[in-house]
Amino acid sequence: MVLPAFTILLGGVVVILGVLVYKISYPERAQEAVDPSHYLLPSLEVGIPTKDRIEMPGWWIPGLKGAPGIILAPGYGMSRSDALSLAAALHENGFNLLVYDQRGSGATPQGASTLGLLESQDMLQAVQFLQNRPESNRSRVGIWGVDVGAYAALRAAAACIEVRAIVVDGAFESIADFIGYRIAEDFGLENSLVQFGCFEIFRLVHIRDGSLSNQQLPLQAISDRTILFIKGENRRELGYLTTAIYDRIQPQKEMISFKTSRTHLMNGEDLKSYDRQVANFFHLNLQ
Repeated sequence: MVLPAFTILLGGVVVILGVLVYKISYPERAQEAVDPSHYLLPSLEVGIPTKDRIEMPGWWIPGLKGAPGIILAPGYGMSRSDALSLAAALHENGFNLLVYDQRGSGATPQGASTLGLLESQDMLQAVQFLQNRPESNRSRVGIWGVDVGAYAALRAAAACIEVRAIVVDGAFESIADFIGYRIAEDFGLENSLVQFGCFEIFRLVHIRDGSLSNQQLPLQAISDRTILFIKGENRRELGYLTTAIYDRIQPQKEMISFKTSRTHLMNGEDLKSYDRQVANFFHLNLQ
């Protein structure tokens, strides 16, 4: 009698954990409230091809010929339109810009979010796309990324020496950390066993996408880059994860704390200050 009861209980736990993982893998659709024309930006609708044959929707915003290129990667549950005010500030400095949606996010989500696992490969594809544009200086690339985009940016920079300046907002060091953050944020479950169980379910779901055992950030490989870390009071737990990376990394680095880090539908003075400081960072470190 004990064994069937235990089996039923275990099956119920697995189902519940599976539902949690499914829900965080498919964030709510984010509408595009604006497009580049609202900021008087020239643009071209593009698709970033991925290794698993998904096309991530993006905008190519050309700058000065031969100027460095910057990739803008909004975070989990955000859309590419959430980066356009920053794009406008960077465009004033002549940068070439590529803005694209992450997996599972944006107005027309492509597939499920893999919370950084496949997004890191997508970022490398985005870097290659940018370098192949004739307007852009292929040897000087910058990346701005939020949470999942930040994780992907740091991993891509480790694999691509041409990425010289990086801004990471709400960075985390491992996918397990971000799963724990999302479980706590979305469902109020801060139980370590629940978070561990969800990570194991996630590993099982993505077993064909590669091992998660080596998904820690290769911090030593980016020790020669210039990195700006951003954290916000509105995402306190994610800020702790960002600080942990900042304390361990040894390149030229800066840390800025904002009342509000980048989120969907930001506005007001916080947004203006944010965009101004990020644009200044790239102006000083990438031109």
